Amino acid sequence: MKSRICSSAFRRLRAWPPEGGTACLFILAALLIFSPVANASQPAASQIKYQKSERFISAQAAYDEGRYAEAAQLYRQLADNGVDNVELHYNLANAHFKNGNLPEAVLHYRKAWYKAPRDPDIRANLHFALNAVGAAEPTPSFLERLFNVLPQNGWIVAATGGYIALILILILGRLIRPAKRTLTKLSLLPAALILLSAGGWWHWQKLTVNAEWVVVKSGATALFGPIEGSTAHYKIPLAALVRQHGIDSKGWIEIEYDGKKGWLKEAYIKRVYP
Repeated sequence: MKSRICSSAFRRLRAWPPEGGTACLFILAALLIFSPVANASQPAASQIKYQKSERFISAQAAYDEGRYAEAAQLYRQLADNGVDNVELHYNLANAHFKNGNLPEAVLHYRKAWYKAPRDPDIRANLHFALNAVGAAEPTPSFLERLFNVLPQNGWIVAATGGYIALILILILGRLIRPAKRTLTKLSLLPAALILLSAGGWWHWQKLTVNAEWVVVKSGATALFGPIEGSTAHYKIPLAALVRQHGIDSKGWIEIEYDGKKGWLKEAYIKRVYP
């Protein structure tokens, strides 16, 4: 597994100027088009600054020279200073994995996955790390796999694109009367995209309620109840991923692992997302 830097890469109408309701549609379309573009430039600038930072270059050099503990420490310092992107978590996970710290490796592979769920390197390395500790991988349903195609902000962008397309089609329908019926049918496509995006956004929003944790302490055993001395239910491997379903005021978390629920002390786990 190599440490890496990722990069990712979006006519005029007749009868101008438009009047009445059409003018409002033009204004709304312009606002929707240019606002995402302005916001999208900020992460790109932040990413360039991160890649050119002295600490990042030192961390890359340490990793390439096999000084994995030092590389992990340097990447960790970047995270502590507020850097929070796919590349940092992926590189930090690689350094931890090479250094034998599997819980932290799984933690940061999973953090990277939440930001880029389609990335094949992240998915492959997470799979490899979980297999190394004998931990079960999360098994999403069909709808969850569908909504995992994009991260939450990706669904927001998709919804914005759907709104823009829908508004432009409505504008064309007002300007080109003979094509109004065809354009009305065509508007069903962006409307469907908006509905799908809403489902994707809600899927990720639910994950902020049912947080995901990673086991960072050996000897984790889920109990039947949130009480010391309660009957043991099942053991959980180190570095396993568990999903929260409830919380107790005395530091107990109701978790689910491999389809089974139980109670575990919070001291055994570390939050992954959100």
